[in-house]
Amino acid sequence: MIRGSRKRHRIIWLVLAVLLPVLFAAGLLLRHEDPVNIEIPKVERTSAPQEASTQNE
Repeated sequence: MIRGSRKRHRIIWLVLAVLLPVLFAAGLLLRHEDPVNIEIPKVERTSAPQEASTQNE
């Protein structure tokens, strides 16, 4: 009785160990870059934020 339960539990964990990272990666690859709602304005992205120069001379 316990052996069948252990086997089922092991199979479930193995499936989850494979399936969850695959689904996470697929979600990252398939997400929208632009807003889905047209009323939300699109903001241009820059490569790096501009910082004020604070050099001590």
